[in-house]
Amino acid sequence: MYTPLMKKKKIVSSMLQLLETSSHQPEMSSFVITCISHEDVLNLEKRAEISKKINAVLSSDGYEVESEQQSSENAFDIYVENSNTISLKEFHLLLKEVIDSVKDADLIVQLNNKYRQKKLIVFDMDSTLIYQEVIELIAAYANVEDKVREITERAMNNELDFKQSLQERVKLLKGLKIDDLYDQIKSKLEITKGVPELCQALHNNGCKLAVLSGGFIPFAKFIKEQLNLDYAEANILETDSDGLLTGFTKGTVVDGQYKAETLLRLCKEFDIPVEASCMVGDGGNDLPAMNVAGFGVAWNAKPRVQELAPSKLNTKSMINLLHVFGYLEI
Repeated sequence: MYTPLMKKKKIVSSMLQLLETSSHQPEMSSFVITCISHEDVLNLEKRAEISKKINAVLSSDGYEVESEQQSSENAFDIYVENSNTISLKEFHLLLKEVIDSVKDADLIVQLNNKYRQKKLIVFDMDSTLIYQEVIELIAAYANVEDKVREITERAMNNELDFKQSLQERVKLLKGLKIDDLYDQIKSKLEITKGVPELCQALHNNGCKLAVLSGGFIPFAKFIKEQLNLDYAEANILETDSDGLLTGFTKGTVVDGQYKAETLLRLCKEFDIPVEASCMVGDGGNDLPAMNVAGFGVAWNAKPRVQELAPSKLNTKSMINLLHVFGYLEI
């Protein structure tokens, strides 16, 4: 007689067999390599040259190019699979020589999964969302622009601790009546090409956008309003009772560690998986956030930052980030 207990045992046995069979199925690694030209058009000859270089490396290591897909006139994707499970870091290292050898296009390597289409994008402000370094614009009014620029260069190239560099630069601004200058400086801010269109497209795709700046809050809030961002945070310049800069900031310094912690906090607040987040910036103080985020992009960054970042993008327009995230709206 076929009893309920016998039926239950048979179901359990079938499940165990299924699990055992599944455990012996080979794991697959799936990647996407996005090739983006620095020019408006990537010609067929250049595309073929890049594909040939990539295929030469991959074929010798057991990788299989599944397909290629053109996403715009200046960009295309190469989809790759491997029967073994390897990390993105290992795969990137495998292609590093090819990535470094292509000078007029960027090759961006990512895992090909559901998190490619990022839902939280955090931007640096100075030299990222805008072309200028705000502290240098302020420094011009105090006639210390050259001194401030030299310190900024060292900090952004990851040669100098950011907190230390900020303290040194802000000290040089002591005595400046800043309130009278805010509106003048805001009028000089120039938003990076492609940024308004990028932000609109990302919002259309349900993304949350934030700016975390090592600069100063009045300007970060201004850019937030201009671009309809969801969040902004930056440093606060301290003033005395006469409205003069004291040479110090007040409150928590928005440095690299703080950017990383804030990115993770925003993921929780917006209920977005960390894997679906990305940090975009140009300086050494953006690297910690790039490393904790799902991905990181060094935007026209200093050489040392490009070397250490998960990826680099050196195009003229930031609209090309849409290709990185796999969004087709341009």
